[in-house]
Amino acid sequence: MKRRFSLILLTLCFLGRGCAEGADAPSQIVPPQPSTVKPITIVKTQMAETPLPPTQPQKVDFGSCFKFFKMDDQKLFYLTLASVNANQFKINEIQSKSGYVLFSVKQMQFLASIINIDSKNSMLKITPCNNVYFFPPGIVQNMFKYIELNINTPVEKLAIY
Repeated sequence: MKRRFSLILLTLCFLGRGCAEGADAPSQIVPPQPSTVKPITIVKTQMAETPLPPTQPQKVDFGSCFKFFKMDDQKLFYLTLASVNANQFKINEIQSKSGYVLFSVKQMQFLASIINIDSKNSMLKITPCNNVYFFPPGIVQNMFKYIELNINTPVEKLAIY
């Protein structure tokens, strides 16, 4: 008990001494200096927004996720499979009768749907499976570009042995 009392007394003396020194210390008043800082003029300029590269995730409009092609749905289905393979995406599931290709890019899954319009026209729609349209737009753009570049490539039946 005596030890605690002396510790508390010592602490109060130390704090009191610091306060007393602070109170007795002469205070210095600094006279105001003339301002040497010039005022800043803000000029607003319009900067052209540079689009993000297609490899950066960004908000993608649904209108850029489908495209019409002048070919039948069977040829578009084969070119879609070739495009998924050429872009080195992983094919998860193929439903040839209904025209669906489920593929994944990194951790995102996409559904490529081939829709028959008539005998000479069809549509390819590529949508994210989780319905979140925040992904690199290059995924869809590269798929469409591959199909456009190979639109005149004939589809041939291979002999099965």
